[in-house]
Amino acid sequence: MESITTDELKKKILDHSPVHVVDVRTDEETATGIIPNATTIPMDQIPEHLDDFNDHDTYYFICAAGVRSGRIVEYLNQHKPEVHAVNVEGGMKAWGDEGLEIDSI
Repeated sequence: MESITTDELKKKILDHSPVHVVDVRTDEETATGIIPNATTIPMDQIPEHLDDFNDHDTYYFICAAGVRSGRIVEYLNQHKPEVHAVNVEGGMKAWGDEGLEIDSI
């Protein structure tokens, strides 16, 4: 499974690279804050949204700690391999732990 650190993801965002971040946490979890411009699709709704992911685009999946997003990356690798799915290591906990403020971008 391919992964990226939160520091690497922040650099891509700050460099204005085309970045598609998908937050798979619950609505209650995302109410505490999300990465700017991230799309929120709770983990249990991903199968219903498979057609929303463009072939050959890269999507960075994030959750609270990186476990659920990792499962989603594995799921997409099996069910829609033409989508480039990347897990964000450590999730939002790592985003905060590294001092990367959500609102600072």
